[in-house]
Amino acid sequence: MPTADELYKEGVALKDEKKYEEAVAKLQEAYALNEKDTLPLHAQVQALTELGRHEESIAMAKKIVDLEPDDQFSYIALSRAYVRAEMIPEAEYAMMQGQQAQMRAQAQKTS
Repeated sequence: MPTADELYKEGVALKDEKKYEEAVAKLQEAYALNEKDTLPLHAQVQALTELGRHEESIAMAKKIVDLEPDDQFSYIALSRAYVRAEMIPEAEYAMMQGQQAQMRAQAQKTS
């Protein structure tokens, strides 16, 4: 049985080959095996966006933000999903939230 990491790598390879449906399925399997690792979710956001499944992509990006609220890259994923869905005010707000997350993270390092 493949590991979560192996499934993730297969999913990313499929995504890079523009086999987005297959990539989403493989990345879902990877995440199911290790729900602490959000990398499969990030890759799914990209694949879903390429498929034009913007609502699903945004929902997945929001899940990443919920799982990692202090990670600026979570908000970047959300902002990019909004941009691709042509939801620019939402994208700008997500980017602002990402900047705030970065400031919080820096403040925690210095305290």
